[in-house]
Amino acid sequence: MFNQLVLNLNEKDEIKLLKEKTNLEFVYGKGKRKSKLQKYAEGLEDFIEKQSKYDNYNEIFNGRNSFSKTDKDATFMHMKEDHMKNGQLKPGYNIQIGVEGEYIVGVDVSSERSDQLTLIPFLDKLKSNLSTQYKSVTADAGYESEENYLYLENNNYETYIKPQNYEKLKTKKFKKNIGNKENMTYLKDEDCYICANSQRLTVKSVTTKKSKSGYKSEITIY
Repeated sequence: MFNQLVLNLNEKDEIKLLKEKTNLEFVYGKGKRKSKLQKYAEGLEDFIEKQSKYDNYNEIFNGRNSFSKTDKDATFMHMKEDHMKNGQLKPGYNIQIGVEGEYIVGVDVSSERSDQLTLIPFLDKLKSNLSTQYKSVTADAGYESEENYLYLENNNYETYIKPQNYEKLKTKKFKKNIGNKENMTYLKDEDCYICANSQRLTVKSVTTKKSKSGYKSEITIY
């Protein structure tokens, strides 16, 4: 009889209907043996409750991969202040501040953990709120990305962003590593590198990587 019933997991009324159609009396307590049908029905009730909870969580996520139950707009992030020295994630916000001549000209509160994904929305917000557009953008290494560089170029900004590998480039260890592409000669016309042994490193394959924002970048493997 159970196999002939069609249950809608979105409605608990179906569980009640199951009990009525089968005249099933549920038993509880120690020493009480539950029928297979009761176990199925209770399992379905549990699934429905979990589905409702997870549907609610997915609405709260809104594109994020975490949220705080005590502050649902906050996202778990690594904080610079890590007193326990264990890299513990804590709920928080990513605050962006734009400054010109020591004066704050823009502020934004973001749930994005990465600074890379906050630059474009922040500049767009400045455009809509201010009557003038700034000609140059200065930012630290955390904002460096191909997507951001392309946006800044297309919007005619003079860009001053510190490269993420700037400090590493200056070390002796990096300069002596012949395997780093920065220490090879690149031939733009032929799209190949010349290594320390005068060997040509040609293109082997090209892959596409999609960022969280949806931006697609090509990665060339030599």
